[in-house]
Amino acid sequence: MKNLILLFIAIFAFTASSFAQTKTTYINIAYHKLKPGHTIEEAMAIEKRWKIVHQKRQSLGLITGWGAYTILNQYQSQSVDYDYVSLNTSTDLNTITLYPEEMGAELIKQDPSLATLIDDTKKVQSVFRNNITKSIEFTGSSHDLNSVILVEAIQPTPGNFYTYIDYAKKVKSIQLDRIKAGNIQEWGLWQHLAPISTDCISQFTAVTFLKDLSKLDFDSSQIYINGAKKYMNLTPEQFTKKISEIREIKQSVLMKYEIGTFN
Repeated sequence: MKNLILLFIAIFAFTASSFAQTKTTYINIAYHKLKPGHTIEEAMAIEKRWKIVHQKRQSLGLITGWGAYTILNQYQSQSVDYDYVSLNTSTDLNTITLYPEEMGAELIKQDPSLATLIDDTKKVQSVFRNNITKSIEFTGSSHDLNSVILVEAIQPTPGNFYTYIDYAKKVKSIQLDRIKAGNIQEWGLWQHLAPISTDCISQFTAVTFLKDLSKLDFDSSQIYINGAKKYMNLTPEQFTKKISEIREIKQSVLMKYEIGTFN
């Protein structure tokens, strides 16, 4: 009987662990625009104050993390219309943007300067767009907060939404090979849940983490050639043709982590 009980405990622990590992991660992307006459340094000083709020939200289980990311040296495509982004991550869509009043009152009691945080924020920057997304492919975190992050807005071509999702699952294997080769540190793909409309820039966001700028010039062509054959049974020509047919990169920008609850 004792062995049977231990077996049930082991099965339950394994099941619970598996369930925890398969929880979906949601990401709320907030796009920030500086007010005229204000600087990114001022905005980051404001975000440093917001970190206190997000640390409290994280301790309450409302989010799993928060961070602000700035554009690196203005390396961005011409259509990029924001100055920086902030991300809230959570496994619960109902809490990812929740700011309980009682939490705010408690924080202001502890630090009275937070009473003016919202008004101070409005003077420097504004959030003019939000996207709710979910992580659908991820190679695992490198835990390097100094990474250069390539962020790409991706739009499937008409009729190829699910074809692109299937393609991304196979491309994940190629990205893992790139990690093994020292080309990149991590890669992920986020599907946009809302808003979705014909005037939206993209339906997916791809994030690729690089150790530094030198990795942009890493020759990964052979990795893609080998991966196309191994994981998709495609020749280099077929692979290149398929990419161009099923999706377009609408925006591209290099970013870096500035401040957040990750450190």
